Amino acid sequence: MQTPDNINRLRRLSKPSPPENESVKRYIMSSQSDPDSPPVDIDPSVIHHATVSAGLSSLQYQQVQEPNIQSQTITCSLAESDIIKIALQLKELLHEEIDYTIKATIQQYKFEIDKLSKENQSLRDDIDALEQYGRRDLLRINGITDGGSSETSEQTTELVKELLKSVDKSIDTNDVVRSHRIGQPRTGSANANGARNSVPPRPRQVIVKLKDHFAKKRILKCKKEMRENRDLRYIRVNEDLTKIRNTIAFKARQLRIEHHIRDTWTLNGKIFVKDNIEQVHQVNTMAAFLNFVSV
Repeated sequence: MQTPDNINRLRRLSKPSPPENESVKRYIMSSQSDPDSPPVDIDPSVIHHATVSAGLSSLQYQQVQEPNIQSQTITCSLAESDIIKIALQLKELLHEEIDYTIKATIQQYKFEIDKLSKENQSLRDDIDALEQYGRRDLLRINGITDGGSSETSEQTTELVKELLKSVDKSIDTNDVVRSHRIGQPRTGSANANGARNSVPPRPRQVIVKLKDHFAKKRILKCKKEMRENRDLRYIRVNEDLTKIRNTIAFKARQLRIEHHIRDTWTLNGKIFVKDNIEQVHQVNTMAAFLNFVSV
């Protein structure tokens, strides 16, 4: 039992520990890899805390001081043979780079040229189709007797009407609107002595403008009768084609004469060919015709 005397005696015997001084704190660090190593005392006064930016740890925010290296001048000497080798290697590298650049540029230009050529040909074909559409009411007649420079357009029209009436009397001559010759009058050729031959010159072609394309179809149906008529066997009636289509039609007729194709004809400005296996092909453009010939 504690009495007041015992309590006073205990208070006199107990000595309170003095407050710790921050300046003399020691931090003890031990190596985790070596538990038996003696602890190391660290004085807090020598520890400096660096300011760390937000979002960075103290390990990430460490300034690395680059060592102060004094610049040194390095000199080397090359032999003349080494310089020549280096120059040749540089020359070869430059040539390869230039060749690659030139080839790439040429290839790009070739691609652009091919593209523009195809677009140009497509536009040409469209223009040719429009021109042919404008000729849908026209006919070309070969073999009508030529009156020469004295022949007028009215006289030519009368000759055309007489020809059509001689072929088919049911043809309405009023379907012929007008007609005219193409080119200048031809004169007879001279022989070796300079004298004119007795053979008359070939008559000029006649362009016939019809009332509509239905009249043209009716007249073209009479082509067979013209071929069978002895007096009209030299008369040829065809559609008025553009220059390109006329060339294609001529080449197609040559193929028929040489028996490379079965037949060829035109209809409404379109050119058709029938091959030897009875297949019909339409060749309105030179590209289509060449593709047909190459097959």
